[in-house]
Amino acid sequence: MRIILPKLTIEWENDDTGEIETLTPEEIQQLYKATYGYNENTKLELINARDRAILTIYYGCGLRRNEGYHLDVSDIDFDRRIVHVRKGKANKERFVPFNKTNSKYLQEYLYDSRPQMTFDKRINAFFISMKGKRMNTRSMALRLKILQQRTHDIYLQDKNVRLHVLRHSIATHLLQNGMPLEKISRFLGHNSLESTQIYTHLITDDEYL
Repeated sequence: MRIILPKLTIEWENDDTGEIETLTPEEIQQLYKATYGYNENTKLELINARDRAILTIYYGCGLRRNEGYHLDVSDIDFDRRIVHVRKGKANKERFVPFNKTNSKYLQEYLYDSRPQMTFDKRINAFFISMKGKRMNTRSMALRLKILQQRTHDIYLQDKNVRLHVLRHSIATHLLQNGMPLEKISRFLGHNSLESTQIYTHLITDDEYL
């Protein structure tokens, strides 16, 4: 039996491509589920926990690609359950809330997995590689592609899943669940409602599919 491995090439991500692709809530759940069941060794357990944290920051908190990259440990406040985005677009900072489930994923990574990736307490980067350095966005995108292939969903595998697609997805899901556009705009850190209104068109278009 011949097994053909999928190509895991990573295209350069542009946060403002003009074309918006989103995932369904069910597809997001599949990505989370793909972080489980591969616990043959300690290294994979650490990576799986970090993968869940990546999904949580980019989907659960809707951060931009570079916002997640610049995130530091000190930016996570578990008492108030907020992420302090210090280096947002145009250097605009904001506070992003997260729920109890997301708090669980972030704490599992931060307190259980991350300490085993580096013993240098001077490194404040939230996402770090197995070499103990700040994890770059290309590596995060590769992890996302790996999770995508693990789902064994041919429709999901055919999508161009990028870090920014997770941000588009949470915005669309919040709007579908009835959150006011103004709150979504603040959540995403948009400068105006015009940037957020594109998601209303996505929902309207879906009604005719």
